[in-house]
Amino acid sequence: MKTYNQWLKLAMLIAGLLGSASVEAVGQSRLTKVYTLPEREPEFPGGKAALSRYLASTIKIPGSLARHSPNTGPISARFIIDADGSVRDVRILTKTLDNKTQKSLQGFMASIISSVEQMPRWKPGQVDGKPVPVFYTLPIEVALD
Repeated sequence: MKTYNQWLKLAMLIAGLLGSASVEAVGQSRLTKVYTLPEREPEFPGGKAALSRYLASTIKIPGSLARHSPNTGPISARFIIDADGSVRDVRILTKTLDNKTQKSLQGFMASIISSVEQMPRWKPGQVDGKPVPVFYTLPIEVALD
């Protein structure tokens, strides 16, 4: 699995460098084209304001994180929005963190993943007027004050 993940990251890097609009991603039993630059981006039901409200109401910030507020740098969730608008393959992206900080963020990151996995269906991205799967990166901004 580790080799596959490294291959996928390399393919994504190469696709980005070459300006490609899609990446071939291997699913459990299928080969699916997942777009990085569709003609029309996926949209959360109700738009960006509704997405912000959804995240604010569903992501739980552990008390220990609020008290210690470690320097995590930017945190993002990267996932695929399928052609039917469902969300899959959620990953958390952060800068490299030391073990202590990683451990203190486990509950927070689990809450982000859970929140994203339980999102309502999105309006899918489109290419040539047809719904397509799209990689989506969602920055997670947390105000601890």
